[in-house]
This record gives sequence, structure tokens and C-alpha cells, in this order.
Amino acid sequence: MLAGLQDIDWIVLLQTPLFSAFIFCVGLCIGSFLNVCIYRIPLDRPVTYPGSHCAVCGSPIAWQNNIPVLSWWLLRGRAACCGVKIDWRYWVVEALTGCLYLALWHHYVHGENPQPQLWLPYAVLCSMLIAATCIDIDHFMIPDRFTLGAIALGLIFSTLIPSMHEKTTMAAGFTASFWGAAVGFFLLWGVSQIGSFVFRKEAMGAGDFKFLGGMGAFLGVASIGWIIVVSSIVGSFFGLAIIFGKQGSWGTRIPYGPFLAIAAVAWFFGGKDATTDWIQNFQDRVLTPPGEVRTFQQPGE
Repeated sequence: MLAGLQDIDWIVLLQTPLFSAFIFCVGLCIGSFLNVCIYRIPLDRPVTYPGSHCAVCGSPIAWQNNIPVLSWWLLRGRAACCGVKIDWRYWVVEALTGCLYLALWHHYVHGENPQPQLWLPYAVLCSMLIAATCIDIDHFMIPDRFTLGAIALGLIFSTLIPSMHEKTTMAAGFTASFWGAAVGFFLLWGVSQIGSFVFRKEAMGAGDFKFLGGMGAFLGVASIGWIIVVSSIVGSFFGLAIIFGKQGSWGTRIPYGPFLAIAAVAWFFGGKDATTDWIQNFQDRVLTPPGEVRTFQQPGE
């Protein structure tokens, strides 16, 4: 039996449409759970008890009315128990989680160099990014379980799966994750201090420092510059759109966490390659003497 299992081409098996459909469904279900976390965690309520129930009348939600995405559309955005309007964001969170899970699956399993072991840690990170983003939009805060929790999980995953940072040993994986968390936290803290000094008011909350630290723990030092630059650009365009759309003013408060999350997701799908290519080109053109070849290395290698 074991010999038969060894003969199976697991990569080919994982690349079948059936597995892709399964991963998408898993993402939808996780997205449904994230909706529970988004609603309950800021209220300091447990996420596992009681079961799903109407936030208005308290009636338990029947299973057929709790199917991710589908139930919202079948119910036309209204609760079956009391008819109260259900926020459209519920199905969007579920669909977004499913799509991200599927995109990560195709990126790391169907790519030229399949690395299926990377799917789980990055799917966990994306789940935390989605929940933290929604909470930050609603409450202008990011709970520690999504910031310090991301740092802790990043260190654990990186130690167990050092290939997350292109390492081969557990010690090297932990070191790369540690430096990613430290640089992410303290670099954004420094930027915040400069912003607070220039504008004479708090530029961003401590949750943002820890949030970027968590991303660094998963993605490494090389991702930090990309995330800060891209999040700042996207946030600036969003702020200008609000101002020129007359939906706010220069003093309108905007959460920074969502833009950090967008930049982190972009790192998976092109940001990492673009950053690596830029650093390599910079080394080749500026730092490398003629005839010498150098390759980019992250701290801890």
C-alpha cells in the first residue's frame, strides 16, 4: 500500500479541477467564519459560542440560510427570521476569501515551480488580513490576535516551513521571520514618529506597526519596503478620491490597515518578483564591479 502511495504523482493530483473546487469551497467556509470574527471580536464576544444567530432578534440561523454567498442571494439580503437587512459585506468577505484561497492555490501549486507547502501559511495570513481589514474599517483598530497573533504564527510557520523565506533549515527560517517582524514593526514606527512630528498629531496607531510586523514575519524583510510604498500610494489615491469626490476633507480619518493588507496580497502576485528583479538590477548596475556576478540575499542567509 505504501509503495502504491509513493508511485502517485501528488503534484498532478493536486492540480486537478476537483482540488481547486475543494480549495474554493474551503475558502468560502473560512470566509463565513471570518464574518463571525469580524462582528464578535471587537465586542469581546467568543467566536465559537453561541452558534450563528441573527444579530437583531437572536434567532438561530438554520443551516440552509447559512450557506456561504448562496444564502445571501437566495434570501435577497434579508434575514429569514425577522426580515432585517443583511449587510452585503457578508457575502463579499466569503467570496473574497474563496477567491484568494483559489488564487494562492493556483499560484503555488499550478506554477512553474510548484510549492504546495506554501499554500497553508499564506492562506492563514490572507484570512487574518481580511478580518483585520474589516475590523479596522469599522472600528479604527486592529485586535492583537491579528497582529501579535500574525507575528507568532509567522515565526512558527517559518520555522516549520523555512522555504517560505527560501531557506533550507529551521533556524534560518526562524531568523528570517524574526528579522521580517522586527524590521516591519520598527520601520513603520519610525515613519509614524516622523509623520507625527511633521503634522503635529498621531500619524497612525500602534496596531499598524504590529500589523506590518506580522506581515514581515510571514513574508520576510524584502517585503517591507514594497508594502510600505505600495500601501502609501494606494492610500494616497484613495484619500484624494474621497476629497475630490466630496466625501471627506483633508482631515478625514482613514484606516491604514486595509492598504497594508492590499500591498501584502500584491506581494504574492507579482510584488516579490518585481522587488527581487529591481534589487538584482541595482546590484548589477551600481554595486557590482565589471565581470563579477552577485545575487540578492536576505538577512539570515
